[in-house]
Amino acid sequence: MSVLAAGIFAALAAWFAVRWIAARLRTGAGDGSLEFAPFVERLGILQLLGVAVLAWVALSREHDSYTALIALAVALAIGGVYCLCEGIVTRGKVDDAGILFITPWGGKRHELWRDLRSVHYRAWCAMYVLTFRSGSVIRLSVLLSGHGAVLHHLRTRGYHV
Repeated sequence: MSVLAAGIFAALAAWFAVRWIAARLRTGAGDGSLEFAPFVERLGILQLLGVAVLAWVALSREHDSYTALIALAVALAIGGVYCLCEGIVTRGKVDDAGILFITPWGGKRHELWRDLRSVHYRAWCAMYVLTFRSGSVIRLSVLLSGHGAVLHHLRTRGYHV
């Protein structure tokens, strides 16, 4: 199999996996809680294990060039830390009054539905972007368990999502 065919196959598999997972995560626990599924944390751990394997390979064998190994290890490390941070820290709660959302990158945001100014869906990264009167922006991934409750609240307020 050529590299191009393998890349196309992997991209299609990832697209179907995200759609399947998102459909299953939409309802979540039904109590208004928002959190990433455990697979996000596990993906981060697997990526960091990949860094450890690459380090072991680099240290145990003689190589002509370490550039490719270092580049791959850095990419895996960045992805692993990102997934672990998202999986562990990102949490939220949604109710009839508003939304409370905590992320490692944006901190804690508590906004009321009456202050919601715009909602749009970014298909290329599978997330809903909610902009509030205060200027605060909440980005909700479809991979968040319970994001269906947010969509329900948005629909009851007349937004087409």
